[in-house]
Amino acid sequence: MVNWSKIKFVKEIPQGAVLIHMYEFRDVLRPRGHMEKESIGVYMLDKLLSTYKSWTNPKYGDNPDEAILLKLLQINMKEEMDGAFREFIRQINTTPKKDSD
Repeated sequence: MVNWSKIKFVKEIPQGAVLIHMYEFRDVLRPRGHMEKESIGVYMLDKLLSTYKSWTNPKYGDNPDEAILLKLLQINMKEEMDGAFREFIRQINTTPKKDSD
């Protein structure tokens, strides 16, 4: 854990300084702690809970069996993630590279 009281912040970035990421590469898409908002898991959990609640709502008469719902959520989530990743690869391979902020 970082002891923030020991950190000294500079007001101006020295010329020639190189930016670094706020967490290690191996944690990409799954940062924790103060960077948790960057985690893809937070968004996925929210979507899963919302969908589960919708499809287990007793007001509806067409709710599936819970075990079937859970398995279908898992299958569909994987298909959606695979599709998103395929589209991501397509876009990075067809979009001109440029520096980002």
